[in-house]
Amino acid sequence: MNILAIETATPRCSVALQAGPEIRVRAEHAPRGHATLLLPWIGELLAEAGLAYADLDRIAVGRGPGGFTSLRIGLGVAQGIALAHDLPVAPVSSLAALALAADPEAEHERILALIDARMGEVFVGAFARGPDGPIALGAERVLPPDQLVIPEAGRWLLAGSGLAAYPGRIETRLAGSVAARQPEAWPEARQVLVIGRRINPVPAWSVEPVYVRDNVTS
Repeated sequence: MNILAIETATPRCSVALQAGPEIRVRAEHAPRGHATLLLPWIGELLAEAGLAYADLDRIAVGRGPGGFTSLRIGLGVAQGIALAHDLPVAPVSSLAALALAADPEAEHERILALIDARMGEVFVGAFARGPDGPIALGAERVLPPDQLVIPEAGRWLLAGSGLAAYPGRIETRLAGSVAARQPEAWPEARQVLVIGRRINPVPAWSVEPVYVRDNVTS
């Protein structure tokens, strides 16, 4: 299967391409660079693999939650390519991609994925380890760090920029439930690709960004 994946929900911009068994990746921390990086990277990866857009089977894209502007850039590129070449799209939770990035060897039973939402809040998703990737334990939410709630008893891996932004408040709130920490983990296109090839794609026109809250920020 040939799959193009895009993830732009956070300042970490990334693109991945699976061509047969091989996966190629471009990734960079570029808070204001998503719009200028995506199409050149995609062109490079396709050229390296000897593929054209018409050779793709689907596009996987991180659908958020995340930054308003960066998220719309990634979704816009994914939908534009998909509509132009009649390709289906697999929308993937950016929090699920973060959970997979933080625990690639599936060493932890429970993962709390946290993306900095700014304005004193975090986007949060709770996941259990599954045979085919992270399994969501409830709805994704946005809330202040000191209102975090663990949906199940046990020890949790905490991961993401939300933890990096508010380590003290989160550690205090979840004292006794923390098994490990990965504050440097980001959702990336490689994980979006892995999840996106396992789910049923949808028509490109139907894909919508997931902001979680109405008052979004870039």
